[in-house]
Amino acid sequence: MVGPTRAEIEEPNDYSQIKWGFVVLIALSGGLTAVYADASLTGIAVATLAGAVVGAALMQYLFWMLRG
Repeated sequence: MVGPTRAEIEEPNDYSQIKWGFVVLIALSGGLTAVYADASLTGIAVATLAGAVVGAALMQYLFWMLRG
């Protein structure tokens, strides 16, 4: 038989939902830290964006380490 199996088609093994959930969790953590520090609205936005960038970089690093 040629091609992917039925299980490979129905259940992708790339963990994309876990990756996005982790990135959102880290981003919200940065934003909430800024809220508790009484930052301005711009500061909260920057902290949330920075948290998303750090979360994405950390996720890429972790999956790179697990593959190697």
